[in-house]
This record gives sequence, C-alpha cells and structure tokens, in this order.
Amino acid sequence: MTYPQVGGHAALDLVDTVHWRLDPARWIDTLPTFDAVLAWGTQVGVLGDARSAALAGTHDPARADREYAAVIALREAIYSAVFEGSTDAAALIKREYVDAVQRSSWERSTDAASWSWRTPDDITGPRATVALLAHDLLASDLSAARQCGDDACGWVYLDTSPRGNRVWCTAAGCGNRNRVARHHARTKR
Repeated sequence: MTYPQVGGHAALDLVDTVHWRLDPARWIDTLPTFDAVLAWGTQVGVLGDARSAALAGTHDPARADREYAAVIALREAIYSAVFEGSTDAAALIKREYVDAVQRSSWERSTDAASWSWRTPDDITGPRATVALLAHDLLASDLSAARQCGDDACGWVYLDTSPRGNRVWCTAAGCGNRNRVARHHARTKR
C-alpha cells in the first residue's frame, strides 16, 4: 500500500488515509490495523524503519488493538479540530500530547543544531509520534488548511500555492475528474 502524501504536513497525510471521507457509501480506511499504522509512519518518514520493523507483528494483539484505536481517534480528532473547529477534538489532542511528552525524551541532533522528541520505542511510540505531529499542526498557522473541492473526496492539505487558490487535493486526480465532469455536463446540454 502506498499512502497519499499531499497534505503538506504528516498529520494531514494521516487524515488522508481515509479515502472518500465525505461519501459514507465509498468511505475507505487504508489503515485497518496497527501494522498498517506502522507502514504509514515508515513511508511518510515519522517512524524509522528499524522501529517499525521491531514492532510489526511482534506485539500483544489486544494491546495493539488499543493503540490502533487511539491512533485512529487521534486521526479523526485532527480532522475535527482543524476542519470543524471542535474543542473536544483539540482537548483530546492536548491530552495525548501531554502524555506523549511525559513518555518521550529529548534527543540532540547529530549536528548539535537542535533538539527533538524521541518517542518511546515500545508499542505506544506511534501514538506518541502522532500526538506530537497533531500538536505541531494545531499550534501552527492553519489559515492555509484546505479540504479538496471534490464533493466526496475529503482529502486535506495545506495550500502553499503562490496565490493561495488551490482547490483540489491533486490536479491529476480530483481536479481532472471534476474538470472532465463539468465539460461533459456542458457538452450534454
């Protein structure tokens, strides 16, 4: 599985693991298991290959299910806080962030230019990483946060276009499909 990376921020890329978010009949969750969360985190570069490999398939299934559910709750809280203004969702992110910081340690970069959080190497590490990402996103300027203009897509992104007028998650996907549909509707009339 290749996960979309159109969000401009890893937390938004996590939200985009739901395809057709705005159409319940077509809703597809591409993160069906804890191991899929590990694969997503590895692909987008927020979990190292070694950490993911060490956790994949070697965990207690019940605990993995709880961690998976917590990551999915965070994913939905990111969407709700950013795009619906939910204070309850923001409060969940805050609680998870505080917990992640308490369980993480400071790590200095190899060039000694900065410090960053090192999340736990255990099964709770992916959730802690997502909580740190969610906090980072919510604490940033969200004025460029957008949702795809397609009626069903629901993918989200930061609009960094020069004029701030990006409409589609991808021009080749939703953009093209909607342009073709508009053209077809015009020529049919």
